[in-house]
Amino acid sequence: MRLRRRGLRASVVTAFAGGALLISLILAIGTYLPTRHYLVEQRERNALRQAFTDAALAKERLRTEGVNVADVLAEIDQPRRTTVYVHHDSQWYSSNLTEQDHSAADEVADLVAKGSVAVAWAGNGGRPTVVVGIPLRGVGADYYEVTYAEELDETLRTMGNALAISAALTTIAGGLLGWYATRRVLRPLNQVALAAARISAGELDTRLEATDDPDLATLTGSFNTMVDTVVERLDHDARFAADVSHELRTPVATLTTSIGVLEGAKELSPSSATAVRLMGAELERFRNALEDLIALGRLDAGAPESEREVVGVAELLAQALADSGKTGLEAEAAPELEVYGDRLQLHRALANLIRNAETHGGGLTALRAISRGRYLEIHAEDSGPGVPPAERVRIFERFARLGARGATTGSGLGLSIVAQTALLHDGSVWCRQADTGGADFVLSLPAYVPAPPSSEPAPASTPEPAPASKAAAALASPQDRDDR
Repeated sequence: MRLRRRGLRASVVTAFAGGALLISLILAIGTYLPTRHYLVEQRERNALRQAFTDAALAKERLRTEGVNVADVLAEIDQPRRTTVYVHHDSQWYSSNLTEQDHSAADEVADLVAKGSVAVAWAGNGGRPTVVVGIPLRGVGADYYEVTYAEELDETLRTMGNALAISAALTTIAGGLLGWYATRRVLRPLNQVALAAARISAGELDTRLEATDDPDLATLTGSFNTMVDTVVERLDHDARFAADVSHELRTPVATLTTSIGVLEGAKELSPSSATAVRLMGAELERFRNALEDLIALGRLDAGAPESEREVVGVAELLAQALADSGKTGLEAEAAPELEVYGDRLQLHRALANLIRNAETHGGGLTALRAISRGRYLEIHAEDSGPGVPPAERVRIFERFARLGARGATTGSGLGLSIVAQTALLHDGSVWCRQADTGGADFVLSLPAYVPAPPSSEPAPASTPEPAPASKAAAALASPQDRDDR
């Protein structure tokens, strides 16, 4: 299984911790080895110095005729934790009556037997010992001092443990330092990412706060300048589209009137009458597209079309059905369901959903509203074949069409108007498959919750709806109404 690639923060923390561990190990080893060498060498020198002193005393006493070796050993003032052995006339003598085992002296016995002074370390019974052997020339004896060095071993062990703990603490400190450093470094990037997400969700007034850090000032200034440029270009494009749309209204109205006059003329030949009817149909399509462009421009600019108010959903659905001519279908909505918003914008959004179902979905089969906690959902179902999953986001893009079954009269802006309206009301819109097999367009809006008597009425807060959020609606580029 492929290992998951580490992020920047994990990599930096690992690098800091690894570097701290490496440095602490180098310092620990560089401290431990010289200290150990010095202490061991010092202990050997002390043991050798003491052994020479005691061996000289033992040699002088053994020169006396008939002296007892045990008495000589008793006269030696040996250090604590030290045992003296004397090899004389093929016999071993020990200064410790309870410890007659001279195996520790075997470490240097061969060298001493050859007439050399020898020093060695041994582990006598698991206890570290330093053994010094000195030949006593002239008296036929060899002198050995065996000193137990538990305190030296304990000192080295304590120092090793202390250095290991220091290395571990240094490694942890390095990791914490790396985490803090990456936190400081990534904080500006996180702010940029958050600001970019908010801008993509439609909050175009989002900017990064100015900073005194000279290293970040360039990033902050460049980002804010980029956003200002984008917003300025969007405003310019929106104004241009609005100006063009308004300028086209007058000639379109004139052409519509002229076509109406021609359609009423009785002296036209059948072919001319057919041409006039075709021109009238195309002109009507152009007029609808122009009105949609103007409406979309107002929505993009956030311009209200009426004062926001509490609107009953049942009334809103019934009026939308009546205006669309769907008199044989009844809306399903509980009377207590209400929303707080622009009535005209919401009515146009519902009208676009109904027109989309009638034009491209084989006809509207159900228009109902249901409560989803702090949100309510308006479902517009049709009897068509539905929308392929791959196209359910793209259909909300402007001027996008879904290869309809011969229906080409749509402007390609209806569903995008619905999506933009939902966005302005802190809601969302999406498409799914209805239980009957057709398409089900769902408009999710915050449900109106009456405020306490002491407060003014206000719309409910906007928790994230189940299928989509405000940011998701903005990222999923709204799309065409009647052009599936």
